[in-house]
Amino acid sequence: MNRVISTNNASPDRVLVVDSGGNGDFPSIQMAIAAATARSPSATNPWLVLIAPGVYAERLTLADHVHLASLDGKGSVSLQAHIAPLIEAAHCTIQGLRLEGTASPLIRAASNFSGCLRLQEIYIDSTLAEQDALRLDGGQVALQDCHWTVGGRLLVNGGSLTVQRCHLIHQHSSALAPTQATIEVSGGSLFLAFSIVENKAHPASGGSAVRFSLQPPASVRILYCLLRAASGYSVDSSVNLTAAIAACRMNADLNTSKISGVLDYAFYPAL
Repeated sequence: MNRVISTNNASPDRVLVVDSGGNGDFPSIQMAIAAATARSPSATNPWLVLIAPGVYAERLTLADHVHLASLDGKGSVSLQAHIAPLIEAAHCTIQGLRLEGTASPLIRAASNFSGCLRLQEIYIDSTLAEQDALRLDGGQVALQDCHWTVGGRLLVNGGSLTVQRCHLIHQHSSALAPTQATIEVSGGSLFLAFSIVENKAHPASGGSAVRFSLQPPASVRILYCLLRAASGYSVDSSVNLTAAIAACRMNADLNTSKISGVLDYAFYPAL
């Protein structure tokens, strides 16, 4: 707990506790966010919402400088909802939650979003075909130490996606689902480092680990990653782009007919 409070610069009088059993300041996460928002949080006056273990059947509209963290970490807090998105982005940090439900996308950063949403130790385990984990249209989303298995994609249409020390898997059992990549980028920018990105979709739909389409991104850096594809390329593109891809390992090749730049990777078909 002390590490989280120190990280978010929240003093004890700016901490709220949520407990669905009634032993905290509020029984719901959104109620705590609303209460903190009413007290004018800022970069120098942030609020921290600590969440007791349990299942919380609610969708969240986050607030700038109101950070969320699980009291016990390791996904002991389960957030469940069926209305999309499960989480609407704001300029804040979320740590230690497990995301469940049928909402697609689970997390959305709209085109008018200009802040940075940091997701630390967030867990997703859903193989529902075509359920997207993330739709990023604006601002920045940073993933750190996350483990996601989803039947859909991380979709970047704009803004900036940073992924560090994560394990991201696209996996479903539907032969009728459209071909999708684990990370699909159509504009914006991508920084991917020290992570594993796998596509384990049904063989009939398959797909790449990372795919670029529609318009070239402003920046692509993929460093020290393991990239596995179900079919086609590990990194594919339908648009011409320049990228920095270094010290990576792949089980399928890179589409060098569309991708140029600094390309340093090892190709192992049996990987």
